[in-house]
Amino acid sequence: MAKIINIIDGTGTGELINDTYTVTASVPGYENSSINPSSVSIVEGTNSYSFSISATGTLTLHVTEDGTSTGTPVVGATFFRTDSTGTEYGTAITTDTNGDAVFDNVPFDQTNAPVIYFKQTASDGDHEFDSTVQNTTMTTSTSTIEIQNPVGATRTITLTDSNYDNLPISSGSLTLTN
Repeated sequence: MAKIINIIDGTGTGELINDTYTVTASVPGYENSSINPSSVSIVEGTNSYSFSISATGTLTLHVTEDGTSTGTPVVGATFFRTDSTGTEYGTAITTDTNGDAVFDNVPFDQTNAPVIYFKQTASDGDHEFDSTVQNTTMTTSTSTIEIQNPVGATRTITLTDSNYDNLPISSGSLTLTN
């Protein structure tokens, strides 16, 4: 007899008797045949079982100074996959010489695509970036999103003599390290 366990936010519950079950999946955006394990023995005293499933889509975040496909690429920007609250999963993906950060194995579905969350955690040190959680859905196996990382704003720095109010220092340098 088949038992359907509905999964919400990664978890589901169901009443199962001790037995060996063949496991199949119906998960929008994922390669259902990749369910692992595909067979499970439910045994007395064990009430938690874990499964994993893979997706086959590719999401490219193309990072440029102006956020366009022809803009100057930003090399060294880092991104993470997240959930809707910003909790990071997996390892950081960093933009290459073309300004591309590529997330492999992301879900896609033509009609019922799940939401993919991500956030930028750093740039190259010369560009500003938006660190809020972003999201997208993919209806095809590949997708590219244009991301803007503008050059840092020009700031005016003054240096005065601390013993003589407002006396400008004629020459020197300051090093600001973050």
